[in-house]
Amino acid sequence: MGFQEYAWALFFEKDFLKTKVLVTPKYQFPKLIRRNESFDVILPEPIFNTNMDGEETLHFAGYIFPSDDLGKRQLASVFRAAVFHLGAHVATSHFEDYDEWRRNKDSRLAKFAISLVEDVIANAYISAWYPDKLVDLALANTLAFTKMRPAKKIQNPATRLMAELLAKVHIGALEPQLETEKDILASLSEALKQFKENVLLSFTDESIKLKDEKLKLADRIYNAVEESGPVTESPSLPHTEELGKTSLFPQRKIVNFDVSSDHNFKNCLEFLGGSISTIEDADQTWKKVAENEAIQVYESLKRQKEKEEKTLSRYQNLTMLTRFKSVEFPERDYTEFLRIKSRCKSEAHRLIESLLVARDAIDEDPRKMYGVLDLQDVIQVIASKNPRMDVFMLDENISKSYSWIILLDASRSMEIVKDFALEIFLILAETANELLLDAASWAMYAFNDRFFVIKDLKERYNVNVKSRMGGIDFAGLSYLPDALNIAGQIIKTRTENLRLITLISDGWPYGYPNINIALTEALNTLQNGKIDVVGIGVQTQKMDALFKNHCAVYTHRDLTKKFANTYMELSRIAIES
Repeated sequence: MGFQEYAWALFFEKDFLKTKVLVTPKYQFPKLIRRNESFDVILPEPIFNTNMDGEETLHFAGYIFPSDDLGKRQLASVFRAAVFHLGAHVATSHFEDYDEWRRNKDSRLAKFAISLVEDVIANAYISAWYPDKLVDLALANTLAFTKMRPAKKIQNPATRLMAELLAKVHIGALEPQLETEKDILASLSEALKQFKENVLLSFTDESIKLKDEKLKLADRIYNAVEESGPVTESPSLPHTEELGKTSLFPQRKIVNFDVSSDHNFKNCLEFLGGSISTIEDADQTWKKVAENEAIQVYESLKRQKEKEEKTLSRYQNLTMLTRFKSVEFPERDYTEFLRIKSRCKSEAHRLIESLLVARDAIDEDPRKMYGVLDLQDVIQVIASKNPRMDVFMLDENISKSYSWIILLDASRSMEIVKDFALEIFLILAETANELLLDAASWAMYAFNDRFFVIKDLKERYNVNVKSRMGGIDFAGLSYLPDALNIAGQIIKTRTENLRLITLISDGWPYGYPNINIALTEALNTLQNGKIDVVGIGVQTQKMDALFKNHCAVYTHRDLTKKFANTYMELSRIAIES
């Protein structure tokens, strides 16, 4: 279980068709993206780094942890806090309530005020329904405030006030540095406290509506900060959703101490609603369990990275002879895979059934008067005293087999039809998984001016592979001949009767001079190697002019009808030859 699977297991909302949860090394801080009635939750993936002396460190959310057991435990704790915090927002936040209020306001300040109010609700939600999660929140909050610049060193009064409000909401601390700030902070502190109490009551009393109170509180925060000075940033804690760049934290935040031993940790836990006595009684047990869990996830991620590097290294020699800039895995997005599948699931079943029926017809063993006995038929003939002698199987059918590579053109020109192209890609993947019982007999790749491994021959069709399908991004040029050459090099090592490459594209190779000549040469090489190629035109007939075996697909039903016929005809020819 890596950090992606860990996040899924921890997340409050289990409907991943609705809420997208991504763990990616692309970002340094968490992000919460509102999309109509759903959210995208993006979490940074912990990164391993080894210095010149061979010392390994772990990086997450701007923090640097040592790779010892304490470092792994505290990193995992901050990661869990990020998951819980963003998960609570998904469960409770209604950002649409502020749409009218935020118009014509400073976007940075409005974003901060809204986030602060919703953070109160998120913290209260966890306190009420998941109090056992407060330990991780308290640790992450305490760590953030030990690394935050002291308020007295923040020159901008607006930024200083926002920092003090963050401290009030997340740790319960209030340390106003100026007399002029005391009254403002005292007033806002009382308002935040009263709001939190009403939020907790609303969880058990549905008659309590919070929208008006939320807007009033956001307005008070907005006005107080606006009146204090110029707004230059929208700060947030490292483990919460990023609102923008902030000057509150140093670039390199080294964590070389036990955060739970800091005096602020217990104060923060108590402020959030946790029980100090419970934690003290179970302190060593909690630390040991958390440590073992962290080591397991860390080692799993490390093994996964090593496995991926080993897989990609096998493709390096193949891509060296092409114009591809790199070979890599795409981002993983299982939610997007589920959404694609929901749009074409019935058609995938239809194509699978169609091919299974047709294959059974081809597989029906014609009988002859000599050869290898079909023992089941022999027993039936003897039992029934039937004089039949055609109880032998054809030798050709014993050795019949298939191998299949599915290619997807993920270039910029495919962007306009990407949804339909991904549906075709998924339908063929589901079909291959059902049709070819040997997972090592089929593979999937995508390409533009880079080559993407979706399913290696040595991989099973699992969640990891499906997540890569959902993470395919359409961009760049279309090195179509190079993709066919690599697919040919991979499949030529197979010994099956039918060796098939299926290419999903709009039929527009582009990226270097004489690319059409290169495409013709690639197809001729595959044909000479007795490798069949089927070009599937995505809502275009352009593939008809490029490929001997082709089908223009405008609907899912087109794919079922046209591709099934082509696939079975190639299967029949392969068996007969």
